[in-house]
Amino acid sequence: MKLTGQTLVLAALLLAPGLIAVLIGITLGVVEQKVEEYQLYATSFVTSLLIDIVFIYLVQAQGDSVTGQSDLEAVFFGPERFHVESAALLLTLSALFGVAYAISLTFNVTHQARNFLTRFHGHRRNPWQPWEGALRNADQIMVELEDEDVVGRLSEYSRVEKERQIVLRSPVFPDFEEEPSREKVILTEDQITTVHVLTTKERTGLLSKIRSKASNGWSRIRGALAWSSVRSKLPKIRSSKEALQQTQTEKSESNTSDD
Repeated sequence: MKLTGQTLVLAALLLAPGLIAVLIGITLGVVEQKVEEYQLYATSFVTSLLIDIVFIYLVQAQGDSVTGQSDLEAVFFGPERFHVESAALLLTLSALFGVAYAISLTFNVTHQARNFLTRFHGHRRNPWQPWEGALRNADQIMVELEDEDVVGRLSEYSRVEKERQIVLRSPVFPDFEEEPSREKVILTEDQITTVHVLTTKERTGLLSKIRSKASNGWSRIRGALAWSSVRSKLPKIRSSKEALQQTQTEKSESNTSDD
């Protein structure tokens, strides 16, 4: 195979989308762990293959046949100009895959899938240390310090084997008779002795939020349709009411004249 400038550009166009998608997913999904180079490149390569498959399918759905390298080059390179729309479609697919990765990271889809696969086990297996696993669904906690205790709602906690720190919202120190009003308090690792989880709060997954929003949206639509139906009937109701009032008035005048 002859190596030309078009071939190099084509290779870059077919390999870059995976790297773009992975970087978008890591950035928006806030990956705290260090991603090794081999993991980044392997994931990018597999993602590029998936994006290219979808891209070629869309190109062929438009009527163009892609059976070899020359046909693929013709998708991007025309006799007179470079097909910018094809490159834009490829970049759009990269962004969509990146957003999909970010959503899966944000809502921790792997954790939900792992829970589904291990629901029949008597214990949970997860990649976190007990520190993160125990605090994941914690709501109200009590932290034993060296000299006192503090109770509050868990706002933030450190993860990924970093220094253990906890941020409590609306903290209460029972040992203080007159304590100032505090919004939050940060507790560092050298202050924390023991952590007690008092209450937990189950996190709602992506599907639950979608169902809730869809249900609320459908209720609003039904309410709007019902109000529209009532508004369309208002003129008839008003005319009927006016006709009834006129009939009653005529009857009243007729009775008065007879008397």
